[in-house]
Amino acid sequence: MLRPGELAHIKEEAEVIPKHEIITALPSWQSAYNPNRPIHTRHGSQDPVLEKDVFFKEKIGGTPKRSRSRSSSLDGEENTHHSRMLFWLIICLVVLLILAIVLGAVLGTLLPGGSNAPPDPSVTEIPAGQTPTTTPTPTSGDGRSSPTPTPSMHIASLSVTGWSIEGPEGYFAVWLFWQNSRGYLSRATFNSSTGNWTRVSNFVKAKSGTPLAAAAFTTEYYKDQPNFNFTGAHHQAQVVYLDEKNRVNEWVFTDTGPALGEAGSLNDQKYMAHGDTQLASYWPNIIYQGMSGEMREARFACYERETCWNDGVLATTQPVNGSHMAMIPFHDELASVGVFYQEEDGRYLNFVEDSDRATAAFSDRISLNSSLAAFATTRKSAPSQSSLDKYLLWQSDDDKHIYMAYSDDSSDWKGPVTHPALAGAEAGTALSCLTGMTFTNFSLLEGTELSRCYFQTGAAVREVSFDGTSWDIVSIVPIEL
Repeated sequence: MLRPGELAHIKEEAEVIPKHEIITALPSWQSAYNPNRPIHTRHGSQDPVLEKDVFFKEKIGGTPKRSRSRSSSLDGEENTHHSRMLFWLIICLVVLLILAIVLGAVLGTLLPGGSNAPPDPSVTEIPAGQTPTTTPTPTSGDGRSSPTPTPSMHIASLSVTGWSIEGPEGYFAVWLFWQNSRGYLSRATFNSSTGNWTRVSNFVKAKSGTPLAAAAFTTEYYKDQPNFNFTGAHHQAQVVYLDEKNRVNEWVFTDTGPALGEAGSLNDQKYMAHGDTQLASYWPNIIYQGMSGEMREARFACYERETCWNDGVLATTQPVNGSHMAMIPFHDELASVGVFYQEEDGRYLNFVEDSDRATAAFSDRISLNSSLAAFATTRKSAPSQSSLDKYLLWQSDDDKHIYMAYSDDSSDWKGPVTHPALAGAEAGTALSCLTGMTFTNFSLLEGTELSRCYFQTGAAVREVSFDGTSWDIVSIVPIEL
């Protein structure tokens, strides 16, 4: 038991002992990371970095207390030791971070599909007569051809549009669209005044395997009409496609605008299509299947300012889901248009919109699920009539040749017929044909320079033309897959 003097002596000693600094401790990650604490991210890294040091001073019991097991000198050594540990820990973390960034970049470059960067859009001028490089046939070690050819990429859809200009300086233009192997849309444009092609690649990403539908018009259609605004352009072309959410989108090009084009006003409508839909278009109409498989029409008509797209259901019979479609004018000055499609029972019909009626179009001769294309020309047998000559093309399942049915008078459809120029198509080829422009008070120009069709042959796209009697192979289109 302590005497009163001893107790006072101990108290005096306690008063002269210096107070200990706050104890430094290495906290656990759970205690160091506060989700409400502001963070920032290092450039090039996805790792969050705390704004404040993860090391902090901890008070025990709310008041500073002296350690009972260490002296003041040991406390200083402990602080120095912790500082060194913190320094080397930071160095190690920085080195590991740099190694991770470098390794990720290398692997992303070397591994297939490692780079997700979109390809750069490009514009390439191709002189007349130049043909694209096709997919080579692999060779054996001694240089001889291997018996197995390299398979070519299958083109899911092709679509073409164009126009003619009359006069001594007249010309015609052809715009062909497709989707390349990276999922981006491209086009090849031919101008007869130069004889050259222009290829514009990677201008917009689309749903993989998207259907395509192209159309064109002259802005003269809407001259002096209210609610239309095409200032500075004479012609406009568009390609319609699906995005990843199966929304119907468009990309538009004007003859005075950028070569890469731009998104069209249709995109703002967010029209939802059936996942298996095909597309067909002739300005100002776009045909697609809705969510329930019904045939729908989006029509460009500015009844009110800034309200130009109008959508509704066509009075057709029920088509099979994913039916191939084609759309062309049936009468001059767009007095009527016809839509070809496949019914649920497999018959192919042509629906004439102005009469709300559908008739069979070689329903027992067109292969089921065949690609379909159509075009129209002025009627040679009766030029004074408004009826147009109509041509329907498809690929046979048997010989893979492309066949044509036609209607060039008031009688029933004739054919089918084929031609050597239509042979050699890839099985299940995409197929597209071109019709010139007609609109209210604008007649379809006479002539057959725009009577052209396009289909895949191996790794190339063949262009063929029809003079009203026979077919000719024109060229290989310089596409890039």
